[in-house]
Amino acid sequence: MTLDLETIANRLEPRFGKAAHRWAGTLPQRLTDLVAEWGLDLGEQLKSGNSSVVFRCTGPQGEAVLKLSPDSYAVREEVDMLRQFGPSGRVPVVLAAARGAVLLESIRPGTLVEKMAQPPTPADYADFLTDLHAAGDPAAAPRQLTDWIDVLFNSAVRRGADLAGSKRLRDDLFAVPTETVLLHGDLHLGNVLSGGARGLVAIDPMACAGDPCFDAVDYVLEGLERAEMVRRRDELAAAAGIDVDRLDMWCRVTAPIGATYVSNPAHSAELAAFGRGEY
Repeated sequence: MTLDLETIANRLEPRFGKAAHRWAGTLPQRLTDLVAEWGLDLGEQLKSGNSSVVFRCTGPQGEAVLKLSPDSYAVREEVDMLRQFGPSGRVPVVLAAARGAVLLESIRPGTLVEKMAQPPTPADYADFLTDLHAAGDPAAAPRQLTDWIDVLFNSAVRRGADLAGSKRLRDDLFAVPTETVLLHGDLHLGNVLSGGARGLVAIDPMACAGDPCFDAVDYVLEGLERAEMVRRRDELAAAAGIDVDRLDMWCRVTAPIGATYVSNPAHSAELAAFGRGEY
């Protein structure tokens, strides 16, 4: 396999700075060592974000995905949290892990939910969330939702978001005690795959301990129009047995954040309006 190390380094640089170039230079040897150690046949490089490099492969346990990152701490955290969620069957199985690399079960068909011709129904998504939240131990979480939402706020403010209303709603939510579960924490629909008969499968957790409503927010806000968001909110809350008022508040907390990410101006406007409570 020919690797474009410069392209890889440039993609990782926004996250890791110039250290990304030094790490990319070590990648061929890292791959050689892992292929030998884990008995892998390396396949195509897959599209990934600015924190890792991902490859298809096959090994002693069949089809798999090999993920490597300069951030070995983040890889260890991901491995630990996937193992926490593992009994749910709603995350890939960790096949091996070492030195900033993890070998994961390959999910088939593996279609991103955001690209599915027909999105999952609220009932399907409720089953997915219920299974996921029943599996992990919130005491094992590497962070609390209170801390994670601050990270999201800070990032959105740098992109120009007005979060005054979101912060008031957040404070109201945290003022009322509620059930605490181990949350995936980053359950946008680019992190949810179709697992065929297995159902929905989550990848790339940013796990935290907090209100189960938080993981339901992205499914609601992926509705392109406010009427669809309201329908998803109400039907998902009923199917999952979660408080629709709290789900609504969390949606309004995060809608202005989402509005700074989406490229569709109409969807961005709908998110901003939803965040203001304009249904």
